[in-house]
Amino acid sequence: MKNIFYIITMILIVSCSSISINRNIQSLEDLTIEKIYNAIHEEDISVVLEDISILQRSGIEKNVLESKKLRIEASGLINRLFTNAVLKKNYIDASNYFLTAEQSGLKIDGDWSYNDLILASVLKEDKSITAAEKSYIIRNYLDIKILDDSDFVKIFEPIAAAGDKSLITEIRNEADMRSIDLPEYLKIDNKEISKTDLLKGTVTIWVNRGMKIEGGIGVPDSVIGSGFFIDKEGYLLTNYHVIESEVDPEFEGFSRLYVRLWDDQNTKIPAKVVGWDKIFDIALLKVELEPETVFSFSQGKKYLPGTPIIAIGSPGGLENTITSGIVSASGRKFLQMCSVIQVDVPINHGNSGGPLIDADGELVGVVFAGIEQFEGINFAIPGEYISQLIPALYNGGRVQHPFLGVAVQEEENGLRIIYRTPGKSGSIIGLQNNDIITGLMGIEVKKIEDVNKLFLKLNPGMAIKIDWIRAGAKMSGIIALGSRPDFPVFEASKVDLKYKLIAPVFGMTVNSISENIFGKDYMVSEVFPGSIADITGLSINDPFSVKKLEIEEEQKLIIMQIKIKKRKAGFLESGVQLGAYMGTTNFI
Repeated sequence: MKNIFYIITMILIVSCSSISINRNIQSLEDLTIEKIYNAIHEEDISVVLEDISILQRSGIEKNVLESKKLRIEASGLINRLFTNAVLKKNYIDASNYFLTAEQSGLKIDGDWSYNDLILASVLKEDKSITAAEKSYIIRNYLDIKILDDSDFVKIFEPIAAAGDKSLITEIRNEADMRSIDLPEYLKIDNKEISKTDLLKGTVTIWVNRGMKIEGGIGVPDSVIGSGFFIDKEGYLLTNYHVIESEVDPEFEGFSRLYVRLWDDQNTKIPAKVVGWDKIFDIALLKVELEPETVFSFSQGKKYLPGTPIIAIGSPGGLENTITSGIVSASGRKFLQMCSVIQVDVPINHGNSGGPLIDADGELVGVVFAGIEQFEGINFAIPGEYISQLIPALYNGGRVQHPFLGVAVQEEENGLRIIYRTPGKSGSIIGLQNNDIITGLMGIEVKKIEDVNKLFLKLNPGMAIKIDWIRAGAKMSGIIALGSRPDFPVFEASKVDLKYKLIAPVFGMTVNSISENIFGKDYMVSEVFPGSIADITGLSINDPFSVKKLEIEEEQKLIIMQIKIKKRKAGFLESGVQLGAYMGTTNFI
């Protein structure tokens, strides 16, 4: 009877499976076409253009003909989206559609240019947009050199109102070249900035989080940081980690945010978080007052090792503390999307979010971390990155960054793909491991930093051109920009086999050589220079077995324990533990 029941059950399972499969059989091309029409209906233009590009590259005549029809649909959609954005005076959104169309070879109706749209966003009458915000839009997006003289003059007023010293200098130099007389309000006061004036632009940040229990006793729970004004309307910058409890949906406790001015430490002024960026550890706050001093970021300056700098902050809650030092180094790989500045300026708890300033009183960067075990090794986020983030911070909420979903290794002729996250754009368009990305938006990319700087000017939801080389053959296509997760490695671990993360995390590619009930055995096939595997002494053809591979989510660490027979050690077996921070810098 049991055997009969088993046979009947298997027949039913097979029958049901067969019916389901036969009913839903569709070719990959049909699925892509259906997906495109669904995306058109949902007005997801980046997915539409990405999938049309996939059809075009298939080389199948039917697909190529279908893609031509779909491009007409896509052209109509992006023009509708663009026109609606312009009618609503959402010129930045319109500029994103403009770039997406341009990258995809589609034409936007009318006589608009990208520069026209950025200029319109600066000149539109909108009291919610401050002069400082306009100045940062001009800095990052407007090409002032191609403006005609009448439009060039129109941007004088918002630039002067913002008091952005670097931008005023640039405008003055351009005006001199055009023989245009500047109004008096744009003349720069070259008097030396006093330390008191600098202090007037800084605040102490206090986050009251109620009480916490330590050893059975309730003690005050508060976070102290520093901040500085960048806008006469009361906007200021600090680190995200200082105000994290204010915006973190997982924080369930009490949290109240205040600032204290440099000359009044007894008055707590309520503040609110406007925008924040977890990846760059930056937050924009707003208080209802007009500061006496506002800072602006330097533009075009190079801060070489040895450059004198000062920091202002509230170390340990000691307000109005000024410390001096020099730039120790630049290009330190510390944050996921940018290299940071190393400084020897004394930094302690409470300095986080404070300004790092040069001899001209301009912002070099934002203090964010130090190594407690070592004296004089501290770090700041470079101003060239923060300056580009500010327009997005003013938009409010969390800043999102573009993401392709691939990990890469820098090589002489481009960025070699060493990992692709399933379901992300890089995987969807068919990029493969060992493909070499050579260009984005028609711009050559050879370093990860090239991509990160380019992505600071773009937004998720756009589509751009990508160029790559596969086995010596040049290829190109359109790729949709997704949203970068906080930790790409952690997100990948949810949808992929953990051993596949060995390459982007530990810096080596491996081949499976055997499998048994105790696990898999691997052979190292490549070790990337300077990687964790390289530093640990692993080399090509070393056989090993993985005993443990775990992600410690709370500590943001990835731990791998292996038994390995190192070739360099005469193939004697030994145990090795490799650890890596989850915020690896090689994902783009």
